[in-house]
Amino acid sequence: MDSPAETLAGGKPPAPQSFAVSWKVLLAYGIGSLALDAVSNPQTVLPLALAPWTPPLGLSLGFLLLYGLHYAPLFILVTFLVGLPLYGLPPDWLPALWAATLLMLGLVALAAWLLRGLKVNPDLTTQRDLSWFLVVAVLGAWLDAGVHVFSRSPEAAPDVWAWLADLVNYWVGALIRLLIITPLVLLHAHRDWGAFRVEKEMLLQGLAIAVALWVIFGLKYTDEFKFFYLLFLPLIWIAMRYGIHGATVALAASHVGINAILEWRGLHAITVVEFQMLMLGLAVTGLFLGMTVTTRRVAEERLHQRETELNQAMRLAAAGEMAQAIAHELNQPLVAVANYARAGRAMLADPEKHGPLLGDTLDKIDREANRAGQVMRRLREFFRGGGLRPEAFTAQELVAEGLAHVRRRAERQGVGIDTRFADDLPPLFADRVQMGTVLHNLLSNAVESLQDSASLWRDMEITVNRHDETHLRICVSDSGPGVKPDMEDRLFDSFATSKPEGMGLGLAISRTLVEAHGGELWLDQARPARFCFTVPTRESETLPADSARIP
Repeated sequence: MDSPAETLAGGKPPAPQSFAVSWKVLLAYGIGSLALDAVSNPQTVLPLALAPWTPPLGLSLGFLLLYGLHYAPLFILVTFLVGLPLYGLPPDWLPALWAATLLMLGLVALAAWLLRGLKVNPDLTTQRDLSWFLVVAVLGAWLDAGVHVFSRSPEAAPDVWAWLADLVNYWVGALIRLLIITPLVLLHAHRDWGAFRVEKEMLLQGLAIAVALWVIFGLKYTDEFKFFYLLFLPLIWIAMRYGIHGATVALAASHVGINAILEWRGLHAITVVEFQMLMLGLAVTGLFLGMTVTTRRVAEERLHQRETELNQAMRLAAAGEMAQAIAHELNQPLVAVANYARAGRAMLADPEKHGPLLGDTLDKIDREANRAGQVMRRLREFFRGGGLRPEAFTAQELVAEGLAHVRRRAERQGVGIDTRFADDLPPLFADRVQMGTVLHNLLSNAVESLQDSASLWRDMEITVNRHDETHLRICVSDSGPGVKPDMEDRLFDSFATSKPEGMGLGLAISRTLVEAHGGELWLDQARPARFCFTVPTRESETLPADSARIP
């Protein structure tokens, strides 16, 4: 499945749906119907589950939104075929078929209103999409409740109040199914499950849900309703970590767990209704909290992407300006060197006559060559930003600032970060901004190398130790595939890169910045990759004489 930025950033209306029919969609719908029937009991005292011959409400709405409204009659047929081996052919099959058709027609109307009237994206990309879906879910739940309650025999309820009570109870159960099943289908149906990896944090989050359910229902002498709020804790954790996608999974797991416990304990109907109300509040809270987190991350990723594009444009502009400056500044000394060289060659025809003049010509060549070197040094100082601004700071502060820029990206990719600092490290004495640039570049490269890693455990480590009496050594390593063999020899060359979108300037610039401080930057290990660089400490007397000037 696409990343949140790719899915949510566009804000485009859903693409027109074709009228083709896929057997894979029908098979998935049938399997989903069986799965929903397996995790709930049709004979429950309240309508928590599917009834025979009734299309599953949340699953049907999700599939209609994703694959097209023309699937509606086929979904009714699939529901009938799935129900035959489970319930057989009911004697009142015609009223049941009529009720199923009426319910499906209502779902088609609601789906068409969402897609064509409200222009809602089926991927639920914004708060607006989720809010309108909630409105449609409320209407769909009333439709489902009305079809089920009013299609049964009059003897099922003794009076009008009993009918109304059943209607409200069924509406709550149907609304919960819509709020849990439909978003789950919409957000995960197109996911690339081949690339999915179970992370350690996911296991802990699942355990947290299980522990919360055990505390609510398992502890003796406790009030289940009093401790229901405990389910909000893992839900908040998951929603803050994985956004709307994680919230839908957490709600589904909580709903299945509660239904299983209620069925196992055989609680009274009133108790079930109360739990349904609590679960309804949990579902609405979880969905909107997850959507808030996702939209915020999308905004951050979009801002980061624009900053990256702006930085690249600025680097290209700076490179163009430098190229023009080099061409302009070096043109005159190089032309002079060429002219003097030709004159010197002519003088060699009669060295006795032109001997003193030849020596003067060679001196002029030397001066022009030195002038060209001065031009290059001046441009290099311009590239550095006018000189260094050394100050004292700790290695812990430098690492913390570097991780602040990449931690969110690492968390989204499930990358674990470990930092190790040797004891009694002296303060650093360097240009804090430039050293931060070097560390940020190495950390970004490490995160990018782990992005496509096939390993289940993706880790990154930062170590800081003494290099010598006046320098600390900072190393960044990752568990990714490492540096390609054909890149090892030219890794620090300008414009050498293995990334399709890269410029090949990051490591070259970083080495220039480190060497300006009298340090080194090198590839310590190729596979897995480990880069190290040295930074002067407060114990060093001075920085290099030609670099430590503070403007």
